[in-house]
Amino acid sequence: MPDNLFSPNKFLSQINLGRQPAKNSLYRVEIFKPIIFGLGGTSLEPLTYLCESAEMPGKSFTTENVQIYGPGYNVPYLAIYQNINLTFLCTNSQQERKIFDLWMNSIINPNTNNIRFQKGKDSNYLSQIQVIQYDTMEKEIYKVILVDAFPTSIAPQQLSWSDDGFQRLTVNFLYQKYQLAILN
Repeated sequence: MPDNLFSPNKFLSQINLGRQPAKNSLYRVEIFKPIIFGLGGTSLEPLTYLCESAEMPGKSFTTENVQIYGPGYNVPYLAIYQNINLTFLCTNSQQERKIFDLWMNSIINPNTNNIRFQKGKDSNYLSQIQVIQYDTMEKEIYKVILVDAFPTSIAPQQLSWSDDGFQRLTVNFLYQKYQLAILN
């Protein structure tokens, strides 16, 4: 029998070597305060514990077809980073919603609809977000740092007399790029 066919024994041997499938429920998201809030760089710790769902960032390339001689081929020339969504459980204080409302109001004044800070040295609304995944022994196995992150939208929150569940808040974030953290 050829060696390149799938076999349950080969799969199990990989699992037994410590390469267990990663669990998507073992994660932590840490959002750092933008400078505009004062104490820039410190963690918005309550959001870490209330982040019910998160996404690892996506990345793709824009390509250009190049033809020098014969058939053309695609060459990547620009990295594109996709927005991520974070969903938070809401508390009775609505502190989570207030944080993101204030953050977005610090970017574009809701009364004048004018941006306060262009990207550059005065971009006080930009921050960092860390998304960390753990193994079953609570060891960090993958960590990305979203650089120059900021919220771009707050999803509408459904209210209903017929629903007695927990309220959730989903926030969409944009970022310039992400960096991989080196883990031991």
